[in-house]
Amino acid sequence: MNCWGQILSTLSPPTSPLGRGGRRCALTLCLGGVVVLTSMGCRSLRDRSANQKLVQARQLSLRGTDAIQRQRYQDAELLFSEALKQSTLDERAHWGYASTLWERGDKAKAIQHMEESLRLSGSNPEYAVKLGEMYLEVGDHLKARSTAESVLAANRNHSAAWALLGDTHTAEKRWATAMECYHHALLIQADYPKVQLALAEVYRNIGKPERSLAVLDRMVDLHDTARHDPVALLHRGLALSDLQRHEEASDALAKASERLPPQEVDKHLQIVRAQHRIGELVSARLTLGRIRENHASNAEVQRLQSMLDMSFAHLSDPVRPLQEPSMESVSPGIILAQPGMIASQSMGAPTYASEPPLLAQPVGTQDSWLRR
Repeated sequence: MNCWGQILSTLSPPTSPLGRGGRRCALTLCLGGVVVLTSMGCRSLRDRSANQKLVQARQLSLRGTDAIQRQRYQDAELLFSEALKQSTLDERAHWGYASTLWERGDKAKAIQHMEESLRLSGSNPEYAVKLGEMYLEVGDHLKARSTAESVLAANRNHSAAWALLGDTHTAEKRWATAMECYHHALLIQADYPKVQLALAEVYRNIGKPERSLAVLDRMVDLHDTARHDPVALLHRGLALSDLQRHEEASDALAKASERLPPQEVDKHLQIVRAQHRIGELVSARLTLGRIRENHASNAEVQRLQSMLDMSFAHLSDPVRPLQEPSMESVSPGIILAQPGMIASQSMGAPTYASEPPLLAQPVGTQDSWLRR
């Protein structure tokens, strides 16, 4: 007879010494024990099932991370989505799903998953910086700065957090504070192309194009491949333009336009403005043509197209006065073609038939950096 049989047999005889009340109490205790043991067993089974689902979710997340590294974002999104169906407690699944959502433009939902990833990870600094970068891109500078400062409060030597903090100040044109943050980041991590490009842009914005070129040259010293980077070429071309070295600027800007992906619309528009400013009208038209078809409704694309059309019309009929767009429609720094400007058939660069140019001619020889 098993133990339960023995217990029940003691309760069954009417002459049991426990009496009726005692038998009822003993039976209640036995049933309570059964309930406790059963609930403990169910909880154990549930915990085991949850752990198995979390393991499966993490395996799917690893596959999703590999897909992101291969830039297979659609596959990655499916894998991370399936991982979250298995378990919502996997912080990597939230991180990966946020990354894929961000890639396809669902920024609000991406931020929600990134916030959950940060919470589950116990404030992982890498996730925090990623979240701060998302905040910054959607224009929430205050949250981005707060996120960077929280990382630095725990670790003053986190270079990416210094870079993020610098970016928040750059976004608000606090150039001096931004430079200080970028220099902090470079003291910790000297080879940091993203920060070097940001610092080069800050130097140019405060009127120090020579310093901007020096930062870009340092990038090339550390990595020879940086000479071919389209963003570095863009910054170099803009700095050379500020230094009135128009021939070298034209070469750098043309190379940047050729190598930039079409989706980098803002950078292409920067190149168009710079090429127009130095009189490279043909090159400016080529650059604009690379993005015009897919962004024909973009107001800035339309404005620059009209400006180029007016400049070319004036070249074909220099006697007709050039009607400049209103100040409201022209960005600062845009200089229209000057009277007497004639397009060169060989290089697309303008020459002047009668009046002296208002822009200085190139000084010195071609930059050897661009010719390597």
